[in-house]
Amino acid sequence: MGDNNNNNNNKYIQSLVSNARVARLATIDFEEVKPHIVPVVFVFDGNSYYVPIDKKPKRDDDPEQLRRVRNIQKNPNVALLIDEYKEDWSKLFFIMIQGKGSLIGKSTGQDDVKKVRKTEVVSKQQLDQHQHVRNSSKSRYNIKNAQNLLLEKYPQYQKIGVGQLCIMICPEKVFRWKMSNSKPG
Repeated sequence: MGDNNNNNNNKYIQSLVSNARVARLATIDFEEVKPHIVPVVFVFDGNSYYVPIDKKPKRDDDPEQLRRVRNIQKNPNVALLIDEYKEDWSKLFFIMIQGKGSLIGKSTGQDDVKKVRKTEVVSKQQLDQHQHVRNSSKSRYNIKNAQNLLLEKYPQYQKIGVGQLCIMICPEKVFRWKMSNSKPG
């Protein structure tokens, strides 16, 4: 009974994550010694979260000059907050993912990404808190896979392009909260 209930809970959380359209990415800005938070689009492949560095206009043409990217290069600790506000507060929820962020894509080597995952140390308690499948042998550290998932979830990318870089977030802890037992709708 407990396994079935936990399995239903996992499916419910995966549904919330896959249906969410926007999240907030928090990094640490060491230059100003402050948190840095930006709204982002994202996808989840069953193991990691991907945030595109896309072709939307930004102040600098070099995506590696974006503050969130510079912050992750200095300190990979990140948080991704997925939430939904409804006027009916019984339908409120949030999911916060804490983990390690890294840049993958054209200007980064896939080997670097694999090293991050292999050296990651996760306790049993952290694994129990994480409600998603974490089978590293099935992980897909492929920018093409992330791009395809983004194109599928966000048709707007058909026109503007996804870009060649993504921030990959390997979860360490997942916290969730919802108001009451009702499901968002």
